[in-house]
Amino acid sequence: MELTLDTEKRGISEVGDNVRGTLGAIGENAGHIKQGLARLKGGLI
Repeated sequence: MELTLDTEKRGISEVGDNVRGTLGAIGENAGHIKQGLARLKGGLI
């Protein structure tokens, strides 16, 4: 997030928008990501 804020301060708002969108998608899918990692760690896959 710090890099996002830094790029926005430099006037590169498109990068900030892309990062914010990506972080939002990761946040929305956090539960699925955690389940997948748990399966990988447990050797279920």
